[in-house]
Amino acid sequence: MDYTRMTVRWVARAGYGARGLVYLALGALTFNAALEFDEVEDVHGAMREIGHQTGGDIVLFGLAAGLLAYGLWRFVQTTLDVDGHGWRPTALAIRGGLLVSAALHISLAWACVQIAMRWSGGNGKPVQRAVERILDWPAGRMLVIAGGAAIVGAGVAHLVKAVRCGYRKWFEASPRAMAWIDPVARFGLFARGLLFLGVGGFVLYAALTLEPSEARGVEGVMLWIQDRLYGRIMLAGLALGLIAFGAYGLIEAFVRRVGLGAALR
Repeated sequence: MDYTRMTVRWVARAGYGARGLVYLALGALTFNAALEFDEVEDVHGAMREIGHQTGGDIVLFGLAAGLLAYGLWRFVQTTLDVDGHGWRPTALAIRGGLLVSAALHISLAWACVQIAMRWSGGNGKPVQRAVERILDWPAGRMLVIAGGAAIVGAGVAHLVKAVRCGYRKWFEASPRAMAWIDPVARFGLFARGLLFLGVGGFVLYAALTLEPSEARGVEGVMLWIQDRLYGRIMLAGLALGLIAFGAYGLIEAFVRRVGLGAALR
């Protein structure tokens, strides 16, 4: 038995499952905000809400382990190119995105630990703070523009993946199962893509206007939606999409083909 391949497989599956659970919680909180006119939350807010529940700290530690596993899997995908993307410019862009995803999910795992240990409330506006710091660097404006463009690119990639069903080639599921997986996956990817477009658009606007306060993360984008005409309806639709993306993550945990030889099978 190849224990290395088996370990990678289970690390990846745990990671997909943890990401799915986080988005299920985020979607549920967002839907409640749409119905009750409550303040919307970001991913850190969803983690804080989990921590407030009975046994929530244990759940947060479990999520931290899962998100760390997901980050490590993304790192393996990037460095070993297990999905066979190759070295073309577009492939390198995809692999770069996977590396960024690895860093983001490892940071989310650390945030889970901080919230569980009461070291940090997870408050603040991380995107706005990051933009403010980077704008003070040499060529900071161009770096922020590049970052915003990358986020927009990730959003477009999600939309394309939803339209073309690009996830299918990695799924090992029967046609009967795919009949119900497809609408869930496509709706979830579409919703997350729109969210990324919103975050990236605000980051670009902040860079172009040199106003860091204009940068918005997930929470800021959802607050902006909530304040629009018919914002409650749009927010509820986005919430359902985030719940669908969470379900998509849980589906990936079971049916996605993973492992060091995934690209060769």
